[in-house]
Amino acid sequence: MINVFIPHRWNNEDYSALSALLDRTKYMVRDYSVPSSSPLDKIDRRYNVDPQIQKKIKYASVIVCSNRPANNNGMSIDEIRFAIDIGKPVVAVKITESTSSEISKLGVPVISNRKDSLEMWIKANV
Repeated sequence: MINVFIPHRWNNEDYSALSALLDRTKYMVRDYSVPSSSPLDKIDRRYNVDPQIQKKIKYASVIVCSNRPANNNGMSIDEIRFAIDIGKPVVAVKITESTSSEISKLGVPVISNRKDSLEMWIKANV
């Protein structure tokens, strides 16, 4: 069983694409992401990353995000930084042609949007 957190926004299809890609891998996946069917009631703005989300990231074995430039600002990049700060392995899957400059600055590896690429990365990082 592999525990996964997917930083995402609900205004694009990245979560669905990444979730579907994870489902095709050979791994049994437990998703600790925030589902649209059960959004957090409130976000505590005193923190860069809400403690409820921090807890989900701490439970995750890996963090899988998209390379989308929209990740440059907002909660997704804060969640990725938090994961890196606590030593979680983070990978970006190439969903768009251009990659977020913040993802690049953080040194997050970008892999192709393929099942075998994700499986190899997970095997090397878990």
